Amino acid sequence: MNHKIARLVVHGAKKDKAVSRDTFTRFIEKFVEEEFNKRHYEFVLTYGGFLMFEFPADLCENLKLEEIERKRISSLQDIASYEVDSFFKSLLPEIYQKLRTIADFFFVGIDGYNSENENQRVELIAVYDLKNETIIRWTGKFYPTEDQKRTLIKVNDLNSHFIELNNQKVLILGCHDLNVYHPRGQAVATPDGFRRLLADKFKRKCKKFSPDVVLQHPHKTDSPRIWLQSWKALETHLPSVAHYASGVYFANYMNDTSENIPRATITDVLEMTKKGDVVDFYFYRGRLKLM
Repeated sequence: MNHKIARLVVHGAKKDKAVSRDTFTRFIEKFVEEEFNKRHYEFVLTYGGFLMFEFPADLCENLKLEEIERKRISSLQDIASYEVDSFFKSLLPEIYQKLRTIADFFFVGIDGYNSENENQRVELIAVYDLKNETIIRWTGKFYPTEDQKRTLIKVNDLNSHFIELNNQKVLILGCHDLNVYHPRGQAVATPDGFRRLLADKFKRKCKKFSPDVVLQHPHKTDSPRIWLQSWKALETHLPSVAHYASGVYFANYMNDTSENIPRATITDVLEMTKKGDVVDFYFYRGRLKLM
């Protein structure tokens, strides 16, 4: 049976305990075990920061964001490429060979961070061709949150978000990129300010591209309301979209505790962050559940 999107969903652990690569590996193994010789997917979707890497020493100095964005994005992508390749090569050969028959393209959210200033980071997305064992596209977050205006290294090549795969037009979004469509956020933005002009420019490109599929890579999502209004506005603006999904790392860390305390149920989050042919795989406490 053929499907469009397989969404790999992880339940967050404690705030100070990152999800390990071993956990991701077990997730992939269980996904393969569940789906081999049963179903086929065109796209596998992960969440933002599914993998992580550290900046090289020469980028940990006080370099201006604009300089890194102009001159060093390709260097960061090279380091991220090594991490992505290393992850797939760490899978057992028989697991990877089965994965290749299950899916065509694997969308990897991978964040890089400055070890001397952990607020400074880049949020990248790789499109990995499983058949040919190679990355065929890099893109990343271009639309920072208010708190990230002076810390996010943006991927300013807006054209990198648009790709044709399997004769379909696919729009790739970073975490907050979806909020270029948020009605209230755009309504209160300064008309001639950076955020409004950037959002309008990107939306014009999206309209011209007329995507069939949209894949977003958020980080933590514990309530469907986080993205609901933006998805509704996108559907109105881009009626060509038949399938979309937000990657989900199901977590919410309150200020006064390290415990994961989501505001909504996983069922509600998954149901209200997708459209069309999306099959969800929820990994929690070492077990895989088909949602």
